[in-house]
Amino acid sequence: MFFRYTSSMASFDETRTRTSKEENDGTPCDICGRLCEPLEVDICPICKKHFCIYCVYRVGSRNYCSRACGDAFFFGTDDDEPIED
Repeated sequence: MFFRYTSSMASFDETRTRTSKEENDGTPCDICGRLCEPLEVDICPICKKHFCIYCVYRVGSRNYCSRACGDAFFFGTDDDEPIED
């Protein structure tokens, strides 16, 4: 079904107002700075940075913000204490 536009009808932007929730829906990627939809952003389990689907670094079945975070999860960091025999 089609409706014909007439001059007495309001345009889309005239009656719509943004709520504060709609203004804060986008989350910026901490890596590239892109404003993303909520489902496009994930949080790194190591450093807690937000990263988008374009900046993701996959190691195994997990997502990380960078290679350094992915390697830190699997291989540990330099802060780990050496194992004594």
